[in-house]
Amino acid sequence: MAEVIKCITFIIKLIFIIFLIQTKSSAIEIIRDTELEQFTNDLLSTLLNSSNIQSNELNVYFINSDQINAFVTGGKNIFINTETIIEANDYREYAAVLAHELAHIKAGHVFSTSLEVSNLSNKALPIYLLGIIGIMTGSSEAGLAGVMVGQASVNDSFMYYSRTQEASADQAAVRILCNNGIDGKYLISFLEKLKTLEGTKLANKQNYRSTHPLTDNRITWINSSLKNYGKCDHKDDKNLKKKFELLKAKLHGYTHPFSETESVYNNDDEIGLYANAVSNYLQGKHNKSIQNLELLIDKDPSNPFYYELIGEIYFLKNDYERASTYQKKAIDEIKSVNDLYLMIIGNYLLSFNEDSKTKKGIDYLKKSIQINGQNSYSWYLLARGYAQINQISLANYATAERYYLIGEKSLSYDFANKALKNIEKNTPEWYRSTDLIQILKKEVSTKRQ
Repeated sequence: MAEVIKCITFIIKLIFIIFLIQTKSSAIEIIRDTELEQFTNDLLSTLLNSSNIQSNELNVYFINSDQINAFVTGGKNIFINTETIIEANDYREYAAVLAHELAHIKAGHVFSTSLEVSNLSNKALPIYLLGIIGIMTGSSEAGLAGVMVGQASVNDSFMYYSRTQEASADQAAVRILCNNGIDGKYLISFLEKLKTLEGTKLANKQNYRSTHPLTDNRITWINSSLKNYGKCDHKDDKNLKKKFELLKAKLHGYTHPFSETESVYNNDDEIGLYANAVSNYLQGKHNKSIQNLELLIDKDPSNPFYYELIGEIYFLKNDYERASTYQKKAIDEIKSVNDLYLMIIGNYLLSFNEDSKTKKGIDYLKKSIQINGQNSYSWYLLARGYAQINQISLANYATAERYYLIGEKSLSYDFANKALKNIEKNTPEWYRSTDLIQILKKEVSTKRQ
């Protein structure tokens, strides 16, 4: 029986990987990364100090793209291209971009677009973890394509903010920055950087200019607003500055060619070591990457992201013991544990394929889901874990939840029914399986007629 379960688990994993490889070719690649998310949340929390909006009310998505862009859609959804962060010279330029987008949200501005998105709204876009194992730890979120208003294929001529909205957002961004201890001049420095794109090959691609028309008038508006804030010349935050430089280095290593990263980050300081640890990792030079990370840990043993990356490398080397040890250390050091960190350690523990380790992995995965019930890959791993210890009814339940999240309603309905046949009555899983069946019964029955 155990061998049959192993075989079924392997087949499920193989099908899932093939699915992700096929969807990886999508024009839009949404990524998740704990370091990226936490730094951005820190900046947003600072910018929202004097606001009635909380950072946890916002949905922030990161797009792996070599184009500079950031935009908002439908309420409180912010999309940021990774290159926007890489090209920012200072964390305050990135903060200025965020402040501008927050200004659009506060004012209720929306894109003017002629693109129909009804054909996208029910699809599930893939979400990947940053890094090599991202293809195995991807997730999907149904409806995200609709939220994005068809950004994958929209042309410059179709999507834009009005001139009035842009002026209003620029002025409000200055107010947000100055009132929260960040020098507003960094919005100007970012815009001046974008001016250099005009006339280049990038000008014809989808970038910040297409959603935020770049004109000298905008800089004039901002300068005018800055005159109203005589005390906006705030000093930088050394801690945020260092965190941002490390984040930039990491993103550069993941998203730019190895030779470019090696050229840009050619120093042996922490920033250079981190960038090259990532780029060497992606090149398969794992020993060099580990060497860099061990030096970084010696320099700063409280940085959780060093432990996370070295754990990921050992996982790829099938050294699950070291991978788990380093990921546990990352969890100990991080200021706020998120669903990703718990999902990762759960994944590592399942890989031992030992009942005791699998049960511990299941506990971590359940905690991951408690933090973020929308993490469909945690549900997938939970199903795999239950299958490994022969709790098939619970595996069916977790599978039903995952299919529901990614928009596969018929499959969710079928697995919820399978779960209900053998699951213990009056448990949370039993009640939820019953709820899923009731929610989906009419829709599924209509489709199958």
